[in-house]
Amino acid sequence: MLHTNTRSKLHYILASCVLLATSASTLAQPTTPPPAQDSSAKRIVTTAPSPVVLQSSPIRIDALNLNIYLPEGSVTETTSFGDNATMGIGLPDQIGVMIIKEQRTTDPELTTAQIADNIINQLTKFASSKTGKLLAREPNLKINFRTGERFYILLPGLNGKPATVRGMTIFQSQPRKFVIFDFTTLYSDFDKARAFYETSIASMDLGNPTEIDVRRAAAINSMLAFLDLSTIKDYQNAMTGKKDRWERLYLPAPSGDEMDATEFGYRKVRSWGGFKGELSTKPRSSWNDDDRKLGYFVQIDAMAIEDHMRVDTRATFYMSEDAKEESWTIKMSLRRDGVQQTSTITGARSNTSMAIVLDQSGEQPIKTHPTIQGQGYISQSQTYLISAMLAKKANPGEYAAYAYNSSLGAIALRWNVVEHPEETPDLIRITTKVSNDTPPNVSLYTSDGNLMRVQLANGRIWEPIELDRLIKLWKKKGLPLE
Repeated sequence: MLHTNTRSKLHYILASCVLLATSASTLAQPTTPPPAQDSSAKRIVTTAPSPVVLQSSPIRIDALNLNIYLPEGSVTETTSFGDNATMGIGLPDQIGVMIIKEQRTTDPELTTAQIADNIINQLTKFASSKTGKLLAREPNLKINFRTGERFYILLPGLNGKPATVRGMTIFQSQPRKFVIFDFTTLYSDFDKARAFYETSIASMDLGNPTEIDVRRAAAINSMLAFLDLSTIKDYQNAMTGKKDRWERLYLPAPSGDEMDATEFGYRKVRSWGGFKGELSTKPRSSWNDDDRKLGYFVQIDAMAIEDHMRVDTRATFYMSEDAKEESWTIKMSLRRDGVQQTSTITGARSNTSMAIVLDQSGEQPIKTHPTIQGQGYISQSQTYLISAMLAKKANPGEYAAYAYNSSLGAIALRWNVVEHPEETPDLIRITTKVSNDTPPNVSLYTSDGNLMRVQLANGRIWEPIELDRLIKLWKKKGLPLE
């Protein structure tokens, strides 16, 4: 999640920068494939006044065919204003904001210089008596074989507010299409923020997809093809029905003895097909047409314990049969040293419009609208069913899709690698990486698609277990069951 102050600041500046006639663009999420990257391999570029450290892997914006490295410590948020989609980047230490957006035109003769002239004219002629001042302009900026424009405008503070600097870097990406890197910072922070901004843009690759990009596109296409061929029966076969599947989370002991293993939690998983109205408490007799829509449910009740801390979670996910609508609620209660904290995440999506509300005890609710761009998005329900579906029917290979990640508070790319291990050819191994910065989990399924276990990167294991056996085991170890 973005820090609350950072998110608020980012939202404010994004909202204030929507002017200057930008047309709609469709942007994709930052991505990388499953293999873990060496986080120590940082790109360091020296730009006055001090060295700028860039993140170890670039973000990718598919619709712009753009790869760009961001300064380490940046936060990103894709935000929609009407039909406009932009990617906002909060620079390190909340020192400024960069917005990447696209401008389209019907004029085939429009140039970057003309766009720059028009924006400079707007920013230096205010309705008030105070006007902006052009600080610098680079009319022939060359980056990676492309020539563009860059300028900075000093905007005086009004009503006692501090002066700010607005900057733009503009490149033509295709005929009638331009990419604009829109920059805002306080004048007092200009030198430092400018170094972050210019160093990041100097790393851009506009128009040359990398090997990773090609691999990602192929994996997304494989997932889309797999889902297109999946039937209602395939979904039903991957679900538990209205039966409960209990799973135990533990760290095996070197002795192999179950009593020596360390227990970290358990969960009850239930998934079924049903009507949307089951989400509400309304009696069936008062259901409307919307309540009678068929769809898929996943419900998880979990308890985790560690270091005198206990976390109880109930998550309920719904997806319509055509996957065009979904909603979910995740309620968490954390208890430690007699103090309890609660949080609720509520999400809803209709087609590509999504709203998320995070409500934490003692804090103001935070509402966001992650933007879904392009193809390859899967619902929350699908994220919990897809491994079983792949295990039952998919050919070995890489499958990828975008999905909302509650831990990150953002949409991220998920990878699933399906394999038939040589040492156990009758089993199916699925390696899942839910985001760039999350280590992979390895699931093992029988040939008919039944889950055997999920091994986490820290060595802990989720494993199906009969409820009676779970109760006996936890009672023997004196662990809480309620």
